[in-house]
Amino acid sequence: MIYRTISKFDKLSGQGFTRMKKTLLIAVLSLLSINIFSQTPTPSQTPFRPRVIITNSVPTPVPNQTPTPRPTPVSYPTVTPTPRVVVTNPTYPTYPTPTPMPFATPTPRPLPLANAYRQLNYGQIKAKIAQAKTLMQTRPMPTAMSDNSPLTDVVRLAYNDYKTNQIDFVMLTKVIFLAKDMDILTTSANGKSVYVRIIRANGVNTQVILLDENNQPHTPLVVQYPIERDGSLAEMAFYTSAHNGIVTPEVVNAGKLYVKNTIDIARQKLKEKGVFIQPIVADMAERLATVEHVDHARFKNEYHLNVYNDIFTLYALNEGNTYRYSVSRAGAGGMVQMIPPTYFMVRNRYYAVGLMPDFVDGMRNHGNAAQAMLLYMQMTWDDLISSETIYNAIENGVARPVELMSAGYNSNPSKLKGYIKRGGNNWRNLIPRETQIYLQINASLDRFVPLVPRTQ
Repeated sequence: MIYRTISKFDKLSGQGFTRMKKTLLIAVLSLLSINIFSQTPTPSQTPFRPRVIITNSVPTPVPNQTPTPRPTPVSYPTVTPTPRVVVTNPTYPTYPTPTPMPFATPTPRPLPLANAYRQLNYGQIKAKIAQAKTLMQTRPMPTAMSDNSPLTDVVRLAYNDYKTNQIDFVMLTKVIFLAKDMDILTTSANGKSVYVRIIRANGVNTQVILLDENNQPHTPLVVQYPIERDGSLAEMAFYTSAHNGIVTPEVVNAGKLYVKNTIDIARQKLKEKGVFIQPIVADMAERLATVEHVDHARFKNEYHLNVYNDIFTLYALNEGNTYRYSVSRAGAGGMVQMIPPTYFMVRNRYYAVGLMPDFVDGMRNHGNAAQAMLLYMQMTWDDLISSETIYNAIENGVARPVELMSAGYNSNPSKLKGYIKRGGNNWRNLIPRETQIYLQINASLDRFVPLVPRTQ
């Protein structure tokens, strides 16, 4: 309405009234805005409430309501920390000395018809064995194939005929020769009937008894045994086992002397190369050259001295070839039964000594094997005796040097200190079961075959 009035007035008065019109319009709009913003708000409208900041004020409880009391905090007992105790010289508990496992009942095994054997001295037995080998090498097996190559599944056994004192031969298949407790009737090369009784089947080291038709024993000498690898002949072995009739006191003493001389010669060669081996280490090495070859089943069930005499007989009659074909499940071979990693470690550490580079050849050579054994044992002994725990155990009678070296040679020498710390006098019951038997064999050998200690 105001706008229409102004417009009508504008038309009547013309362009001269433009300024008056604008001024009047602004005044009218100002009056309207003042009227609008000065109105009082209705009850439905919420008036603006300024922000209030309260500091350090205690809230007033709601009327007619009892405030819930704040729970009293639980008090915990004060813990006083235990002061740290530093032990400068710790002592370990001691245990009673364990009762050793009893040895087998010392009842000598009966030698069947021992008095009927033709009595041969050590020289005669060696001469008979050499003669039998020569005959075997010059006379091919009658069952050889057409190309004169020997069969790999047939063995030939030479024996001394107790009646004629001449060498004769019998032939068996490997299957029969390696069958335990087998009795076989066969015919010898000279046409005689012979019973072959397998006592202990063990490859080239199989023990037998040979009887004639009157149950009289012949003396077994040597076996010709084809060594087979990958289905073909690898080597023809000639080996003498500890048969009844050749295990005599003279032969046994010759075997002991062979082991002692082998260790002494190896020790002397190392000395010439600038490596000194202590006498106690050489003594222990001589012992272990026997302990390593004791069959645990025989040790448990047979008279111990018989077992040791068989080992010395093998050394006496086979000398450098003794245990040439003996390899354990762990790969240990030869006279000293050392495993390949240990041999190569010793060879690398004592490179100037000049041990043989091939493991198999090195173990089959008794002089080389004995040097490797002495080097390893001296190194191990030096490490053991440098330990305060081991030194005190020896000083206090908790362990003997021969026990420690035997246990270390059979298992892991670095673990011995921990066994002694945990077990004290009872440390022998913490070592592996096989090593426990190993120590018992060593103790039994000291009992039945005393060793004269080296003095220098």
